[in-house]
Amino acid sequence: MTRSAHTAGLIVVWLLTLLVPSVTQAGFTETVPKHTFIVDEAFVLSWVHGAWDDGSHRASLVDAIEMYEPGGPLQGILTPDPHVRQMVLINQLQYGITDGLTVALGIPVVLRSEVDPRFGWTPGEYQSRLGRVYSEQDFWDWAAGMGQAKPGTFDGNHGVLSDLVVGLRWRFSDHLPWLGEHGLALSLLAFGILPTGRAADPDEVISVGTTLWDLYAQGDLGVHLGVDKTFERELDGRLALGLDAFYEAFFERTRRAPNGGTENKLLLNQAPYVGDTYRVKPGDWSGAACQVSMVPWNGPSRGSWLTGGDDGKAARMPPLVTLSVGYRFLHMQQTDWSSRAPHWDWKREEDKRPGWRHTLSARASFSFLRLGAPVQVYVTYSNSSWLPGKNTVAPDMLSTGIQVPLKFW
Repeated sequence: MTRSAHTAGLIVVWLLTLLVPSVTQAGFTETVPKHTFIVDEAFVLSWVHGAWDDGSHRASLVDAIEMYEPGGPLQGILTPDPHVRQMVLINQLQYGITDGLTVALGIPVVLRSEVDPRFGWTPGEYQSRLGRVYSEQDFWDWAAGMGQAKPGTFDGNHGVLSDLVVGLRWRFSDHLPWLGEHGLALSLLAFGILPTGRAADPDEVISVGTTLWDLYAQGDLGVHLGVDKTFERELDGRLALGLDAFYEAFFERTRRAPNGGTENKLLLNQAPYVGDTYRVKPGDWSGAACQVSMVPWNGPSRGSWLTGGDDGKAARMPPLVTLSVGYRFLHMQQTDWSSRAPHWDWKREEDKRPGWRHTLSARASFSFLRLGAPVQVYVTYSNSSWLPGKNTVAPDMLSTGIQVPLKFW
């Protein structure tokens, strides 16, 4: 049916960016006040309708697949163009060990994954036994006769846990008074994951995993250096600039090779020559981000039960409205596969060559602490489909969330 093992490329396992917030997205050096908890609940809607290829051109998430008669001419070219939508709930708990040291736990839960394969067909060579070329319906009828049904829309991962994230941010500039006097703050952020997510089903033609690598979200272990510059005296604290540089590493993982199960022996049957399992080492990530935050309205400050009736303390609470725009550059190294089939490994690696992605983002935050309500809400939009990348998916994302600070002692 096919002259290569390329059919495994139909498994959609590297789809979306959900950008799990590590401690807070309001600034690269912000921490939680000492002995204070922040509960953060965010709903994320991500969608992706294409990718950037090796020439930085828009392409389908999955390459076209040439289909051949066994030992015969080309039947046609199967051209899937998957459109993907995913909904994720990100639960975070942050705690201020000190004013400059915050620990955070992130618990992403995939609420729903949807993939519309959008199969297309390019006719192949003349088939003498038919007296014409194969149509798409001819192909799927032929495949059905060999026990292979046409894959439908994937709708799964209803309430499935992803990988847990544990992070620690230390704002070390608190110990360097000169930096504070000039409106500068520096921090180090380190995080690691607990592998509680699950991989995509290798025996399904269309399947989505929930690990953070499958979700194209972040590395297994990472470190970030953040810098924020504020202008308290010059601009009354209404403008802040931020920079972030990072490196995120992935560990090698072992996964089961596809054998087609009972329904996909025609499209997915690589285990006999790949081996029952194979190993994959995702390429590490590195990059940098910048952000500009503005305060268009501080809002009124009213003494309340949160501040013991003190208007002065209320005025030191976060502003009512904060707007931020940002840019992030991500570079991805080569991903390596290891199995008993070097050609299969090479094909997987060709699909995961080194590349990069540009992401634009905008965020609006609303804090009601000044008014006596212990709640903050935010909405964020990020886009990776406007600026050309290379060898990467092009996801867009809309999220909204609520933060509630708690203090018990």
